[in-house]
Amino acid sequence: MAGDTAAMTALLEAAGEAGVDIVPIVFDRFFAEFPEARALFPHVEAAAGRMVNETLEAMLGLAENAWWVETTIVNFVDLHRNYGAIPAAQWTAWVDMTVDALAEAAGEGADGERAWRRQAGRLKAMIRAA
Repeated sequence: MAGDTAAMTALLEAAGEAGVDIVPIVFDRFFAEFPEARALFPHVEAAAGRMVNETLEAMLGLAENAWWVETTIVNFVDLHRNYGAIPAAQWTAWVDMTVDALAEAAGEGADGERAWRRQAGRLKAMIRAA
């Protein structure tokens, strides 16, 4: 949708200005909901920041209709098959938790959450199709 990139960037900047690191928030929530997944991360700190950043980048790429997004998502899903069958609920929750944490970090009244949610929906559909 036109304008999503600007709105998403504004929310991302608001979260950055608030100084909140969403990475531990996302992982704490994810492991609380899916404690069995914790075993897949012997060194969570080695992957945590990259995973959250790549999720955010993929949604921004979708908003920009970037050429690389579809291949990247297919590769992410394929790579994760090395860890076994990842239930669809985990993929969905991961994307939603990332957007939730970002919106919370930006604070009430920050603009752009709807744009992130639109692109999150597109990302989840791509993951299901991969």
